[in-house]
Formats: sequence, C-alpha cells, structure tokens
Amino acid sequence: MQAIIVHAPHDLRIEEIPTAELAPHQLKVQIKAGGICGSDLHYYHHGGFGTVRIKQPMVLGHEVSGVVSAMGEAVQDIAAGTRIAVSPSHPCGVCRYCQEGKQN
Repeated sequence: MQAIIVHAPHDLRIEEIPTAELAPHQLKVQIKAGGICGSDLHYYHHGGFGTVRIKQPMVLGHEVSGVVSAMGEAVQDIAAGTRIAVSPSHPCGVCRYCQEGKQN
C-alpha cells in the first residue's frame, strides 16, 4: 500500500510499504478519506511536539474512513463493503466512559 511518511521536518514522501497478513480479529480497510490532524502538522513543521519527536520515519494519517475490503477469520459481525470510520485510540476498557460504551 502507499503511505505518507515523514522523515524529518518538511520531508514528506509517498512510499510503498508492505501490508501485513490479517490477524483473526482484524479488518482490512480501503481508505476513502483522511483528515490532517494537528499532530501531523507538528511532525511536518517542527519534527514533533513537546518531548514527542521523530526518531525514525513515521507513517502519518490516523484520522481516516473507508470501506471494509476483507475480514480476519474470527470477524463475524462486519461484512465486506461496510463503511467505517477508524478510531486511532486504544480504549482502556476500565474507565467510566469505557464502561458506558463511550470508548471514543
């Protein structure tokens, strides 16, 4: 797949990168749209923000939506063709919000 990779401030490159095999609970998504996050701008303009700095080339773009094109063997509740938005966060599962189903 193609990815936008930041190597250093003001050094963005579109590169071909390998796609890993799907794990049993993963989805493959054909990206249709993506946003530019404030953190992406900080990486591009300043090489990071605060103590978070580019230490090696990094793929940008984590605010995306698209269409499910394949499912891992354990996925039963989502079909190919389903339109989705991707949440880049990994919920903790234990806070009040997670317990209320508000993982975002």
